[in-house]
Amino acid sequence: MSKIEIWDSIDKNSQMLTKMARDIWENPEVSLEEVYASNLQAKVLEDAGLKVTLGLKGLPTALIAEYGNGKPVIGILGEYDALESLSQDSISKRKVRVEGGHGHGCGHNLLGTAGVGAVIAIKKAIERKELHGTIRYYGCPAEEELVGKLFMLRDGYFNHCDALLYWHPSSNNTPWRVPCLASTSIVFSFKGLTAHAPQAHLGRSALDAVELMNVGANYLREHLPREVMFHYSILGNGIAPNTVPDRCQSWYMVRAPKRSYLDETFPRLVDVAKGAAMMTGTTLENVEVLGGGNDMVMNQTLADLFVKNMNELNGPSFTDEDYSFAKEINKQFTPEQKSMGAQAFQIPPEYYDKDLLDEVVPVANVKVLPISGDADLSWVYPFGAFYCATWPIGVFTHTWQATACTGSGIGMHGMLFASKTLAGACYELMTDDNLMQRVKKEFKDLDLHYKVNIGADSVPRKVILR
Repeated sequence: MSKIEIWDSIDKNSQMLTKMARDIWENPEVSLEEVYASNLQAKVLEDAGLKVTLGLKGLPTALIAEYGNGKPVIGILGEYDALESLSQDSISKRKVRVEGGHGHGCGHNLLGTAGVGAVIAIKKAIERKELHGTIRYYGCPAEEELVGKLFMLRDGYFNHCDALLYWHPSSNNTPWRVPCLASTSIVFSFKGLTAHAPQAHLGRSALDAVELMNVGANYLREHLPREVMFHYSILGNGIAPNTVPDRCQSWYMVRAPKRSYLDETFPRLVDVAKGAAMMTGTTLENVEVLGGGNDMVMNQTLADLFVKNMNELNGPSFTDEDYSFAKEINKQFTPEQKSMGAQAFQIPPEYYDKDLLDEVVPVANVKVLPISGDADLSWVYPFGAFYCATWPIGVFTHTWQATACTGSGIGMHGMLFASKTLAGACYELMTDDNLMQRVKKEFKDLDLHYKVNIGADSVPRKVILR
């Protein structure tokens, strides 16, 4: 089976893949709750003849599908979690499908489905003895909370992989060539003493402690390296204002170009929290690291391989309807807003006059990528990733416009392009031993030393926002 035949097999499965992506889009589930999506993908993969394990240690919505034996072992990463409050119909105007509902504003309904399509195509070639090696699909939950892959890595589920391949929905068609930000997710929990508000002197407010911690943290910013950034949210305590709250939490996400910056920042934030507890007579009851990741290490040999396959495919195959939809979406943006959206995905200025990018950008002018739940994997295995256009130039991720597009023809055609790019890369890694050795050598020459960023007894958990 040639690479062209593998791509043709994805085309033959396009109706099934499009339906899967749309079904997951219509049934959005947030991190650690992806029951519908994981079961759907597990069934499709099992029906296609792969060995499927649904439910891993502490992660009931994680899955692994595998076929073949021996080397190389190529893993394709998938995700399927949605975002809170991003419900939207697949039209170019704001229209909520379910009031207060979730939505696929990051395109993970497409992300995992593309991987499923590529794995099934490669499985067929291995089955016919036209390719040799092992193909794996990893259904990874809770990317939005930087949880799933970190625990899967700690527990050894990626063992023996020779390369890991990944893509993400975007407005660009380009490989990832530069690091992403390192990150950590932390919840600070304060305990106080309840009292009736008219007798507040008898209580100790955990909410006061959270507010003072956040004030102190904002003063701390000036004294951190300028590349360090953090964001926080106060988690609801469920108490009416006529009662002094005895429980309150602050959820922080800290980001920096290097893990070492986070290691220096973390104890200083803890000291701020301790000071807030002292000022309010409360107790800093717990500091819980939920997840996070190192700065990502990109494999340039894999990046070049993605560009090669993207160019052979001549970019995504968008329709006239897709271009019209993109134009309607972009009518809502000023030129300045559109350029800001383009910059978010490292699209060069010469493309800003387009509504939908159907070309391949071999080297994006980018300094650093946002955080990614895949970063720690790149310290242990050769890792390659790329963007494919699934929404118009100008659209930001985590917006209702992105949700609209990931359920539309633009999203589906971008997803099929990504699936073929993944499959083409797998084909070459399984047929060209010199290529596989170059990928491994580049990784080995980095001489990386990875340290797990979560404890052996830590378990994934959902942060309750309300």
